[in-house]
Amino acid sequence: MVDDEKKMGKSSKPGKTTGTMTPISAKPEVSDLIGQRLRRFYNDVAEQPVPDRFLDLLSQLEAASQPKKPN
Repeated sequence: MVDDEKKMGKSSKPGKTTGTMTPISAKPEVSDLIGQRLRRFYNDVAEQPVPDRFLDLLSQLEAASQPKKPN
């Protein structure tokens, strides 16, 4: 439990009862690099084709949500 508190930035010292998380500040160049890599990763995932099985499921949901026409 103490290790979890350290990871979350909480103080485990006696007498300090606020339990608030302390912000972790990084150098701007580190933040920029993290942002660039996250954007690249996101773009790679967003550009992947949608699997056929997923498209089939979407079609089924769409067909089921349309009102049925009386005969």
